[in-house]
Amino acid sequence: MMLHGWGSNSRDVELLAEALRMPNFRYLIPEGPVEIPGTGGVGKGWYSLPFDENSARERTDSRNRLFRILTDLGKAHIPANNIILMGFSQGGSMSLDVALNYATPVAGVVSLSGFLLDAEEIKERKNLHTSVPIFAAHGTLDLMIPIDEGKSTIVSLRDVGFNVEWHEYEADHRVVMEEIEDVREFLSRLFPA
Repeated sequence: MMLHGWGSNSRDVELLAEALRMPNFRYLIPEGPVEIPGTGGVGKGWYSLPFDENSARERTDSRNRLFRILTDLGKAHIPANNIILMGFSQGGSMSLDVALNYATPVAGVVSLSGFLLDAEEIKERKNLHTSVPIFAAHGTLDLMIPIDEGKSTIVSLRDVGFNVEWHEYEADHRVVMEEIEDVREFLSRLFPA
């Protein structure tokens, strides 16, 4: 399942799926339910930014919506341990959020230019699915979500036992070809041909 960033939509993520060139994978690309002002209804999000009185509720609603999708996939004989949660920016953060809160472990998480929501709370949690491998990457020139913010939150998952594979690229807030190649290699390790 691939999740777009704030202000984007499913079409942007379709381009990433095409660039991965992994024909044995099937992609499910839902759109966030929050309409981003000033985008004519085209830009979507998983919760409002900057954070306001609606953001926490929207995030919970989005998480529950993604839980329902995972549950429906399970009923269709696609179990969570065959599903990768992948996202860019806010979509990367939601991918981590869903993986950390879903009852069943997923096959892996790919968070590109994202960050971990509730990093301090995670340290207190019990029964985390620490066997879930995590690929996280960030651009060193990112001004929208500075690399230090992304790295400090995501790499903190190592402290609670997750295997986090961290990558940095000389890029701003976008996905670059070297990153796509590294994601492809990560996914190929999880699901060898």
